[in-house]
Amino acid sequence: MPTSPVFDEFVIAGDLTFHYAQWGEQGPPLICVHGLTANAYCFQALADRLSQHYRVFAYDLRGRGDSDKPEGGYDISTHAADLAEIIDALELDRPVVIGHSLGAMIGVYFAASYPEKLSKLVLIDGGGELPWGTIADQPAWLTASIARLGVPINSYEEFINRLKVAPFLGSCWNEYLDIYFAHDLFQQPDGSLIPKGYLVGINADQSSLEEEWQPYKLYPSIQAPTLLLRAGQSMLVPNDQLIPEEEATSMQQSIKSCRYVNYPDLNHYTIAFGVDSSVTLVIEEFVKEA
Repeated sequence: MPTSPVFDEFVIAGDLTFHYAQWGEQGPPLICVHGLTANAYCFQALADRLSQHYRVFAYDLRGRGDSDKPEGGYDISTHAADLAEIIDALELDRPVVIGHSLGAMIGVYFAASYPEKLSKLVLIDGGGELPWGTIADQPAWLTASIARLGVPINSYEEFINRLKVAPFLGSCWNEYLDIYFAHDLFQQPDGSLIPKGYLVGINADQSSLEEEWQPYKLYPSIQAPTLLLRAGQSMLVPNDQLIPEEEATSMQQSIKSCRYVNYPDLNHYTIAFGVDSSVTLVIEEFVKEA
């Protein structure tokens, strides 16, 4: 049975209020940063194991989940500044930063820009240069993830049944996906449900990445020991992974102290949702090394 958070509440950081969850009450801190359309509970599977020896924190980015949704501030540098403010507000001493997807990109920028605020960096299928030139060229699975935002659904069952049709999710559905999507929806006054992600902000994040994201300029400034985990399985068509294998190799070579593990049988989502327990074991081993 999944571990319940010891805290599921709010913290004021800077001029915004962020929702966060904490699993575990003892041990060094880990703070987890989710992806573009996600929420804090995408790290439930990771927290189940690591909270035995660590305090695992995860928060909803601005514009996501139950955190504030301001009109602006949707770019990597602002997300990294939010992370720094949250670390200070929660009084965390140099936590391990763990990012998935967009969260890994935020982690790369954060590690390069705030080296004194973290001890180690874990990048879960993200943090590299985007393998497409424009938003119009992005993979269909990402377009579909964004397209669901702002669209009302009659019931949770209808919502889940639509998701289970996706070949990259349905065949490996588990309780962690149920927990994650249960936190993804808001009930409107008419009784319908709608995803919590702020579409305007998420589109702004995408535009900012397209115009400004140049991670190769950041890699040489990363001093924290880094673990890069790549999901090598295609999602809908061949070669539609977020990180091509050659990009992962380049990242490993460009970051001063970077260990790289490839998971050819996991995709961008299954690598984060407890489908293969070895992912968490690799992270645990990396975190506890001196």
